[in-house]
Amino acid sequence: MFSCSAGPRAEDGDAGAVRQGLALASPRKLLPFVTLEDGRVLAAGGHDGHRTLSSCEVFEPATGRWEETGALRTRRRNHAAVRLKDGRVLVMGGSNGVAMGALSEAEVYSPAAGMWTEVARMTVARNDPAAVRLADGRVLVAGGTDVDQRPLRSAEVFDPETGTWGFVAPPGFVRGGAQTAVLLDTGKVLFVSGLQSELYDPVTGLWEKAGLAGGAAGTHRLAHSVTLLPDGRVLVVGGTTARAASTAEVYSPRTGTWTLVSAPQVPREHHATVVLPDGAVLVMGGEHYTTGALASVERFDPRTETWSSEPALEEPREKLGALALVDGAVLVMGGGNEAMGMLVEAERYVPGTCGVGPCSAPQPASAQGVAVLPVSGVVE
Repeated sequence: MFSCSAGPRAEDGDAGAVRQGLALASPRKLLPFVTLEDGRVLAAGGHDGHRTLSSCEVFEPATGRWEETGALRTRRRNHAAVRLKDGRVLVMGGSNGVAMGALSEAEVYSPAAGMWTEVARMTVARNDPAAVRLADGRVLVAGGTDVDQRPLRSAEVFDPETGTWGFVAPPGFVRGGAQTAVLLDTGKVLFVSGLQSELYDPVTGLWEKAGLAGGAAGTHRLAHSVTLLPDGRVLVVGGTTARAASTAEVYSPRTGTWTLVSAPQVPREHHATVVLPDGAVLVMGGEHYTTGALASVERFDPRTETWSSEPALEEPREKLGALALVDGAVLVMGGGNEAMGMLVEAERYVPGTCGVGPCSAPQPASAQGVAVLPVSGVVE
């Protein structure tokens, strides 16, 4: 079945998705969601609106259900997570919620065993760091804030073969923020946060500025998204300033320059992005100070550098997570809004625009509509 809402949403004028019945065991925000090698999705820790969590759960695409798995050894939120080359997941840093503080503890999840094992601590305690897996399998972590909430200008690398951390040259500017670093085709890592973007070269171990301060939009970026496009360029959308929230820009590693592209239809921050099989990017949910939490979804086409509206989410969500599933659908989870508080229900979102009114019968994968699951959450 495919269904659309009977009317448009205020913030984007498009049709809404239907609640999917994909209930998390606990509502969660302030955590990274990680796709495992077998296509399952891991949710580790986070915050349920009242406390910091150590509990973890895994989404099983075959059943459409979330299943509880081994708990973290250290409860944490605002942490970083990276899938290693061998399929395990490294989690590091964050805060345990006792005080704002910062954690140096790191641990590794084994999908086969469903258990976490402590590994060596980071050299520096980091809350909300930026992390990315390098081409050689090591993990680079940079920035974040320390136990006194001061921004950090340091970086270190985790070697999975030795299980140890080692300092690398510090960036020229403070860094931080979940998913604000991407590995480029060149092997260098682009970090986009604050006012000045930087590149880290694993071969030389050195940092260099990536374009002019402020990029093409000339603004500071925080709570934005950084997405690697299939053609090797990088799309940056939104942020906390008025200028950042209403702009998007693209970085070209080939030229080392930023280009301002057409503006999104809805200003936003704390949103999620997903790259679709056709190369387009979905920008989903988030929030804005003029409207609160958002349900709106937009599609960015890298070929034309233009935006178009997509069906809205069933619930407005800020600080959400979204990941592509192997069947072409998108799993939207976590976050919350002003009316409902923290959201325990996830949504299975099928990209495509649907006209107002009911849609009939199943359509081809490229067709327009939003898939509806039974209340049990089982995919049929």
